[in-house]
Amino acid sequence: MSAVQLRHVQKTSGSTVLIPHINLEVSAGQCVAIQCNHEFGHQLLLAMIGQTPISEGSIWILGEALTPEHTRNIREKIGIQLLSDAAYERLKVREFLHFYARLYETKPDMELLMQRLGLAEKQNSRVLQLTTSELRRLSIARALVHNPPVLLMEDPEQNVDLETSYIIRNLIPALIEEGKAIVITTMVLEQAISMTNDVYLYSHAGFKKLETAEEELDPISDRDGDGDREPFHSIEVEDQGRLYTAADSRIENIMPAEAAAETVTQETEAQAPLTAPKTATETESAEAKPKSAKLSAFPDQSQSSETFDEAGAGGQPVPAGAQVPAFVQPVRFEKIPAKVGDKLILFDPTEIDYIESHEGVANLHVLQGIYACSMSLSDLEGRLKGFGFYRCHRSYLVNLQKVREVITWTRNSYSLILDDHSKSSIPLSKGKYDELKKIIGI
Repeated sequence: MSAVQLRHVQKTSGSTVLIPHINLEVSAGQCVAIQCNHEFGHQLLLAMIGQTPISEGSIWILGEALTPEHTRNIREKIGIQLLSDAAYERLKVREFLHFYARLYETKPDMELLMQRLGLAEKQNSRVLQLTTSELRRLSIARALVHNPPVLLMEDPEQNVDLETSYIIRNLIPALIEEGKAIVITTMVLEQAISMTNDVYLYSHAGFKKLETAEEELDPISDRDGDGDREPFHSIEVEDQGRLYTAADSRIENIMPAEAAAETVTQETEAQAPLTAPKTATETESAEAKPKSAKLSAFPDQSQSSETFDEAGAGGQPVPAGAQVPAFVQPVRFEKIPAKVGDKLILFDPTEIDYIESHEGVANLHVLQGIYACSMSLSDLEGRLKGFGFYRCHRSYLVNLQKVREVITWTRNSYSLILDDHSKSSIPLSKGKYDELKKIIGI
């Protein structure tokens, strides 16, 4: 049996639609996060406790329809935290929680409750002395004081400190283990994804569930097309005279240094501009000289540089004794397009902090703002991998040069904090954590 059911729920005010036509089910031991605007989230939570009527549909809590005659009985089974929650400022933290416990005629383990919300050291402080983050934790503690089977939270991480976010994200798995049904509304997609895998999106396109499978294969990760899930890496390693240019860990992508050098030589000869034809004397003289068959990608220290006397870059002769580069890497120029109105903006990869996929659109987050890109996230991953971008989550591609911190919220919840002006927080899939540690050398 579902703990929370919304069946064809809709709420209108005049010609304004406050809650669109939605259906939602939340089971016991499940947390659902809804990414939405503030007004929608606020109206939805008020409707779920019967404080505001709905225009169509029905709401069921623990198998009981939310009707005016049953509202009081149902509300006793629900704990709710709202951004508009007020508190009695002259009471101490412990007194405040005891006051609500008496209203619900319950005797909770107050020490455990305050410890879980990080309020044990503040229990003798007056509510007036608490910070905004501590007040948010107090509001959640009040919602849990009667141990309700259903918990509703409105943007719990809005404008709170890192400690409070850590406490909330560790609290949610514990409440799920206890069998509580949790509904969270938030305006930030990253927060929704980091709290639970059951994420819903509300936008102009409607109300729909976000697919958040932990590790889903992307086209770029499956080069053989056989469905085998093999991670894609782009690596160049020099090891004992062999050049490894591995598209992944498979052995057929390992290229010996001689083959790599021959490829480079052929490309250089094909791209070199034509020079003036040699005279017969020059030709005979050149044929009499021993030619270097190819450039070694990793020449031996004992090899004389005088053997490199063939035409250099641009067709110019290389003087004897001159140093010749062992490996010529062609310069890459990449610009990422974004369209604003009828204008096309081109961004350097270094300008991009991270890329977020939302409703099928890849949004570039740069210093100047957010810009939509016509390319898919998988295509962007292929183009930007060489610039230090990493697919940290199914919906996110991050510039690793901008990562400042890697935060572990719980055993299975991680985030990347960027060194940008807003200290952006990006979710990191638990399946990517170990791989990222190897990449950045942790």
